[in-house]
Amino acid sequence: MKPYNLFIFLFFFLTVYVGACAPSLAPFLEKTHPKDLLETPSENTPSFSLSTGNEKNGEIILSIHSYSLIRYTVSSLLDPLRLVLDFTEMKKGGLPDLFPVNRGVVDKVRTFYFRNGNVLRMEIFLNQDANYHIKAGSENKLSIHLDYAPAQQSKAEESSVPEKPIQTESIPSSEKALLGRSSVTATDTDSCKVLLDEADEKIDLDFQGASLTNILRIFSEISGFNIIIADQVKGNVNIKLHSVPWNQAFKIILDNHQLAIRCIGDNIINVVPLADIEKEIAAQAAIRTAAEKEEALKKAAAINSEAMITEVKRINYGLISDISKSLDPFKSEGGHIIVDKRTNTFILTDLRANIEKMLWSIEIMDKKTPQILIESRIVEVSKDYSKELGIQWGLTGSFVPKDAITDFNTQRAKRVVITDASGQQGVGNTLVNLGTASTATSGVGIIIGNILSGLDLDIKLSALESEGRGRILSAPKIMTTDNHTAKISSGRQIPFQTTSQEGTQTDFVDAALSLEVTPHVTSDGNVLLDITATKNAADFANVASTDNLPTITTNEAISQVIVQNGGTTVLGGIFERTITGVEQKVPFFSEIPFLGWLFKNADDADTVSELLIFITPTIVMDNKGTIRGEYPTILHGAIKH
Repeated sequence: MKPYNLFIFLFFFLTVYVGACAPSLAPFLEKTHPKDLLETPSENTPSFSLSTGNEKNGEIILSIHSYSLIRYTVSSLLDPLRLVLDFTEMKKGGLPDLFPVNRGVVDKVRTFYFRNGNVLRMEIFLNQDANYHIKAGSENKLSIHLDYAPAQQSKAEESSVPEKPIQTESIPSSEKALLGRSSVTATDTDSCKVLLDEADEKIDLDFQGASLTNILRIFSEISGFNIIIADQVKGNVNIKLHSVPWNQAFKIILDNHQLAIRCIGDNIINVVPLADIEKEIAAQAAIRTAAEKEEALKKAAAINSEAMITEVKRINYGLISDISKSLDPFKSEGGHIIVDKRTNTFILTDLRANIEKMLWSIEIMDKKTPQILIESRIVEVSKDYSKELGIQWGLTGSFVPKDAITDFNTQRAKRVVITDASGQQGVGNTLVNLGTASTATSGVGIIIGNILSGLDLDIKLSALESEGRGRILSAPKIMTTDNHTAKISSGRQIPFQTTSQEGTQTDFVDAALSLEVTPHVTSDGNVLLDITATKNAADFANVASTDNLPTITTNEAISQVIVQNGGTTVLGGIFERTITGVEQKVPFFSEIPFLGWLFKNADDADTVSELLIFITPTIVMDNKGTIRGEYPTILHGAIKH
């Protein structure tokens, strides 16, 4: 073929071919801008291209091509809002540090390279919330689709190409226990306190097979802290978290890999295995224990260098078991306390100073228990005889109340004096005056004094038993020791028959007058009395309808009073009512109508009697005339008089 014919053929062929291919290149020319091509692919160096997708929803597509295998992790940060991708085993090449986009949801793209970990990071800055979809075309191709996020649409979807599922490692219960005692040494003044408690920025994490050290570097960027990673820290991370505070995510990763942190200086965090921290703590505890043992040995050596002595001390009044407990604080490590209960004796072996403290303690507690003589008078008084047989409750002296008010002008008086109408003071100043109208020919006089501070209570009891209107039922006496109950009971037991499956049985019910008194000698020589008085009596006027047995009436009085040594207190208010009717008449004549009253006599009586109990406690003195010894006092660890 001639040369010019060949030239014409080639020109015609190229014209037809280009015209046929023009429609297929049009979409690429419309969507691809020359400046979007960042770099031409080369070995071990990626290239990126940026193109627009659906203009209605502002879709942006970022394509990544590399001749090496693409391995990546993705996370999202909120302040500022950005999507972060880390590519392992990938170099930066000629990629620019900052690439402005200003399209759709993307403002700009920033890249930087971690030389130590051979990690390339790409940060996509977003101007609002967005959905992102990552699609892997092959092992060396990746496309990131970003568009506006509807409210109901999630931020992440599964890859279109089947991949290994992302697994979130659970925390075993044993590791949770380690978490509870994790060796985080931050205090309120440490800078990493914020990392532990106060951080609230939320992030999304989606890691699959990522290097643990690389993940920790990401947290260094997020927190702004310098993170030092120990050589023993190794492993991979498989985790997916959504909208979690970054400090919690950091703790979860540490806990899953049994790691702990130390705060160093102002902004340095050292990440080390938890086992190393536990070893350090155990070593420090061993050092402290050794120091304590050494100190104890020194004290023991000092004690052994002093002479031990033995002292035998017999207990007279106290309980040796109770006293023994009080001696333990005075005993040294090399001392011994032997208790012989049969002879009530201590055998003390210790340093002289400790022995002296024990002996003084024994002397304080081994005191004779005071004995109190309880005298009581149980008096029955008829109510209709109250004017002839009475009690004069009188006030002598004066008392000063804390806040006395003398009139309605709220003027406060310094003291209040109680007087009778004549202005006299003393026994005549009676609050209740039921004294006899005539001079008593015989009787009993009892006075109670100093029951209250600054107040003398005078009680005068006059009885004219010769008239039969009042009588002393009993005057028992009983001796008891301090804080021990004394009981006096007088009466009878009434039998009652009860029927059961086992047959008829006879039970007895007490119908008695009983008095229980528990005295306590106070430090100022008075006597505190806990009194319980009970009177149970058979009421033959009220009997049961079935077996004609009487009912039991009960009366009880409980009180607590403070009485001077030798003083008297009284309990009253136990009443008994007796109704009797007696009729005398002449037979036959007393039955005559109207005239019968001339031949008969009726005598009805309604008697109400009150039971009064007078109690007089008297402290039994010893030969020295006192019940109180001189007790030593302990000052600053030394015993002195």
